[in-house]
Amino acid sequence: MINESVNDKVPYLSLRNIDKYFGPTKALQQMDLDIYPGEITGLVGPNGAGKSTLIKIITGVHEPTGGTIVVNGEKKTASNYSTNMAKAYGIACAYQELSLCTNLTVYENFMINHMDHRPFAGIGWRKCAKEVTTNYMKNVFPDNEIDVNATISKLSLAQKQMVEIAKAMSYKGLKILILDEPTSSLTGDRIKQLHASMREVAEKGVAIIYISHKLDEIEKVCDSVIVTKGGTTCFKGNCRDTSMHDLVKILGGKVEAVCKTTVDNKNLPVMLEIKNLNTNKLYEISMNVKKGELIGISGLAGSGQKELILEIFKAAKGHKKTSIDVKTNVSYISGDRQNEGIFPLWDIADNTVISSLEQVTDKGLISKAKLGRLARHWYEKLKFKAQGIYDDITSLSGGNQQKALLARGLAANADLILLNDPTCGVDIETKQEIYKLLEEAKSQGRSIILHSTEDLEMEQCDRVYVMHEGRIVEELVCEQVTVSNIIKRSFEEKSKGIDNEKKEDPARQQKKGSIFRKVVNNRAFLALTTLISIFVINSILNPRIASYMGIELLYSSAVPLIFVALSQMYIVISGGIDFGSGMSLGLVNVIFAFTIVNNPGLGIVFIILFVLAYATLGAMIHLTKIPAIIITLGASFIWLGLALMISPIPGGKAPEWLSAFYSFQFPLIPMPIVIAIVAALMTYWIIKKSKYGMIINGVGNNPAAITRAGWSQLTAKTITYALAGIMLVIGGLMLTAISNSGDCNATRSYNMLSFAAIILGGCEFVGGIGTHIGVVAAALGISSISALLTFVGINSNLQSAVTGLILIVALAIKLVSGRVEANR
Repeated sequence: MINESVNDKVPYLSLRNIDKYFGPTKALQQMDLDIYPGEITGLVGPNGAGKSTLIKIITGVHEPTGGTIVVNGEKKTASNYSTNMAKAYGIACAYQELSLCTNLTVYENFMINHMDHRPFAGIGWRKCAKEVTTNYMKNVFPDNEIDVNATISKLSLAQKQMVEIAKAMSYKGLKILILDEPTSSLTGDRIKQLHASMREVAEKGVAIIYISHKLDEIEKVCDSVIVTKGGTTCFKGNCRDTSMHDLVKILGGKVEAVCKTTVDNKNLPVMLEIKNLNTNKLYEISMNVKKGELIGISGLAGSGQKELILEIFKAAKGHKKTSIDVKTNVSYISGDRQNEGIFPLWDIADNTVISSLEQVTDKGLISKAKLGRLARHWYEKLKFKAQGIYDDITSLSGGNQQKALLARGLAANADLILLNDPTCGVDIETKQEIYKLLEEAKSQGRSIILHSTEDLEMEQCDRVYVMHEGRIVEELVCEQVTVSNIIKRSFEEKSKGIDNEKKEDPARQQKKGSIFRKVVNNRAFLALTTLISIFVINSILNPRIASYMGIELLYSSAVPLIFVALSQMYIVISGGIDFGSGMSLGLVNVIFAFTIVNNPGLGIVFIILFVLAYATLGAMIHLTKIPAIIITLGASFIWLGLALMISPIPGGKAPEWLSAFYSFQFPLIPMPIVIAIVAALMTYWIIKKSKYGMIINGVGNNPAAITRAGWSQLTAKTITYALAGIMLVIGGLMLTAISNSGDCNATRSYNMLSFAAIILGGCEFVGGIGTHIGVVAAALGISSISALLTFVGINSNLQSAVTGLILIVALAIKLVSGRVEANR
């Protein structure tokens, strides 16, 4: 059914006969689309209908398998259309899965999209970026209270979505704005602000593609609507001529609502009882859930709903609280499938049965037959759109991934099911399937607690507890459960019977001890503490250590390790790991001790080739998708072989100019400390202060976001590995100065020591997280352990064991402090 709207305008964007195949899967088939300036076009369709693939083709992330793209009258094909081309045409997108680098600040995420491609140009750009970001955030979401200096990982899901939207809407030269499920985590007032901003932008001639499963929003805000099913367009029409009921029918759903079955709970057993629960975010919470009830937890976003559900789940799993009495087994289903839902490396079957292992085991071992039967039962019951139960979970659309989470919770046969916004970002058909499953679970006597960001879903509940600022302000029962009552009660300022004036402001409570926690939680804290502690103990055992000469001797051997560890840090930030740093350091060492001393010109050529070789490693890792650990381990044998060709036996000497440099006596500060400070400052400028440093950090954290912003992952990886190579060159230079010789077999230990330094220094192997100060401090601390062992009369050969023990203690402290902070 194609109901073409009459439009005299010339489309700014036209897609004709677009096909997109992923192997045998046809994501799009002969898709047509016209987008007009100043028009808000609603794009709806079931999960798996190809909407996400379509917008990634429009933004240049995916190349179409076939068809043509016409933008501003210019015809484009797959070969000459890219993310940078889309940006040049003014196309920006706020993605449902968020294209944010969580290790960067709010303003840095803005700058990735908006800065010019001259990464080291401009003075004071950060101050300007903060002001611009603050203004854009206020333009879209007034009174948002988001600190643009905050790291994205510290924000709530709703705040992250606000940043994603404002980032897209702030694009200079904006012509087409794509909003993919932009209100899935937003409250009513924020949704109103977004819709108002959309109208302002549209009035300026910007075309907007608005993708949402909330059909009432499509009806309210859009000028036209397009429905896609099976990767092709099945309906086009004007919103004024198309009702929400029409869209439901087109999408294959039923118009009638799923009616709730009210439970007469007077004599039913209690499954959960909470009395006067208090945490740092919840206050005087009292509630109960009886057998067969569907209980809603509602209120403005951030009022403590999610925290309450998680407290119940933790209590059920052994974190006992006297105020929470869970009388049955519990399962938990999250709507945040990316962060606390799916296991991305597993298939559908494993993701479904992970909470039901007792049902699929036989004599203590998992039965593949039982696993398959259970997974297939729920696969067919929830009508997954996939090839089968052994498809990778990440190959599914967002809605089908959510089905897997729902199946996991229901398959567990728990009598109390906790639903944390389970329908976030799923289509109307899937929602109705979920509602029916909840009714079925109720009829079986299972109890359900439902938190949803959609107030309309609360009308299915038997009772609803409305929350405001961490307190329950109202309990709505049966006929009282209406959207209007929920909205009204959500803005209540006082809980019944509670004197809020006597309660300390939660924000003020959080500030208590914030400076101390900020210091303790700093990633460099453990490394600095270790460094200072070892130095103090050494000084007590031998007071001469605290002298100029003593410090110079103590930390002289640390200088090469500093640069090897910084080299490792660059590679870890990019998402890799270097298993050849010890051998590459040995190669540089013999180049300086033999080749540069005898033939400086040839030696310089060797050093340049070495840096280029490291840059090539980065390119190879990106292009081949072979893990960095494999390629760098293989490269380590190449470095060793080349070093042995230059010098099969130890020998050589340091160039005179190098020895003179390293023996130079700075006033007050010994040379090793000077070099350490310079190394930290140099790395700080590259990673933290330069514009391209944001790209280096971002590519290890969220490479998709970097690509969508128009930056090259290949270039970023190549530059990062080149920087790692330069650090190794400086490390090899320092080692030659200290040892006054070259020996490629003497550097093997630096590989493991560099791992120790980056772990103790606060880096994370997940990518995108490093700390220059911590790494330098860790290298200094680790290198001084041998002196400590000597002073206490222990064989210095035990340094590796002691270093390992220190790392274990450091990681244990880090783990405990992380859990304490999470509980706060």
